[in-house]
Amino acid sequence: MYMPTHKVNRPESLGRKSAYVARNRAALLRSTQQVLAEIGPDASIDQFAEAAEIAVSTIYKHFENKEALITAANFQAFHDWQIWADQFLTGIKDPIEDLVLPMRIFLRLGKSHPLYAAMLARDVSGAPKYFPEIEIGLIQHVNDLIKAKILTINNPAIRIRSITACLTAALADQLLNPKAKEADADAAIEVILGILGVSSAKAKKVAYAPMPDLTQN
Repeated sequence: MYMPTHKVNRPESLGRKSAYVARNRAALLRSTQQVLAEIGPDASIDQFAEAAEIAVSTIYKHFENKEALITAANFQAFHDWQIWADQFLTGIKDPIEDLVLPMRIFLRLGKSHPLYAAMLARDVSGAPKYFPEIEIGLIQHVNDLIKAKILTINNPAIRIRSITACLTAALADQLLNPKAKEADADAAIEVILGILGVSSAKAKKVAYAPMPDLTQN
């Protein structure tokens, strides 16, 4: 039987190669996050390569350009945070608390995810484009609450854009203002609940409710 002289890409070898590429990509994203935290998006492609201890050409094997690398690193950081934050939503019965607790947790990034917080602090104005899932998730969540008649508001899309702007401003304050307190973040949540038509008494109760221990991993 004729046997080819070149290497055959058997399923198991393809699997090992895929895993190898995935590990290298993950390591590159981790080092990129470190550079973004220390220098910011103005870092050069050479600095990203040096931090990863690879050639610039290797970066281009994974990403089309520097912007694609930065975007992927930010998306990965947000995704990792999102998975981590989900653990605190288990068992919550109050639908309003379920809506805003992720926001309260996100505004405390400096405590739970200092590296990610440092990344965002270097590019606060550009940060929202890296977590569009927040607005998408808000739209779906708010619409569900409206259908359930838990919220009775008009123009939800306009309100959600206002909420996104409020969250961004509160995040910037928490990351950049050394005098900012967690109570300031909760005050922003109270305002957000007002935008959603939640009563003042309910907004205060939910916005300033005890927080879970965010130091757990």
